[in-house]
Order: sequence, then structure tokens, then C-alpha cells
Amino acid sequence: MGACRADRAYYFAQDSDRRIFAYTQAEWGLGGAQPFGNYTARNMLTMSLVVAGLTIPALASPVLFVLGAVGLNPGVALLFLVCTLLFTGGWLLGVQSLRGELRARKLRHKRGLPKPYVIVTDDQARQWFTANPGSIAIVRDNFTESTHPFPGE
Repeated sequence: MGACRADRAYYFAQDSDRRIFAYTQAEWGLGGAQPFGNYTARNMLTMSLVVAGLTIPALASPVLFVLGAVGLNPGVALLFLVCTLLFTGGWLLGVQSLRGELRARKLRHKRGLPKPYVIVTDDQARQWFTANPGSIAIVRDNFTESTHPFPGE
């Protein structure tokens, strides 16, 4: 699917009732299938559990790295250096995702948008918004990946 460009005006998704809505990247949050980024969590509970599970290893790994380095055990120090980078990086990424989802929820709430569940193509969205006008203009800038020509092209 061609929806991986980060410079798009809108990303399109269906809600649980199969209505199509237009979301900005900031409004998307954790959403359904991600049109950008590489996260696999789909909701706050899942991401919260991941962050909680990474908290103890993220705190313990640097301590064990220092103990391995002080004890002059290079194997242990190297192992916990790698663990520190992985667990702490994962924890920070998870916290950033949670904060992004909280911001996205506020933005979606302001516009009355539901949580995005299933991403749709620009052609599917264009067909929907043509049949249900009023939300966004039917122009190339809003449907950059549409394969059908626009009037005047």
C-alpha cells in the first residue's frame, strides 16, 4: 500500500462501523494498521503492558553493566551494555508511543473522530468521500496515492 509517506495531508481509516474518516498523522496515534512507523501495538493497554514489562530490565541492566565493568568481567559488562541499550531504548520508545497516543486521543476528540481501526487506500477513501461529501475536498493533495485521474488532469 502506498500510504507510507509521512508528508501526506491525510491518512484514511475505517471505524468499527465501516465509515471512513480522514486523520492527520498527529491524530492517528496507535490506531489500527500503521500507515507510518513500525509499531505493532494497537491499543493503550497493550503498549502499557509492554512498557511495564520493560521497566525492571531497563532499570536493572545499567546497574548490572556497572557491576560487570567494576568487577573487570568484560563478558558480563558487554552483555549488560547490549541489554541496557535494548531495554532502555524499548522502554523510551514505548513511553513516547503512549504519549503520542494520548495527544492523538485529544486531537481526535476535538474533531469528533473515532479511533482508526482499518487503514484504507486513497482510492477507497476518495470513493467514500465522493459519495459522502463535506469532510474534505476531493483534490489530488488530499488523495496523493489515488490511481484515478482527477478532473482537469
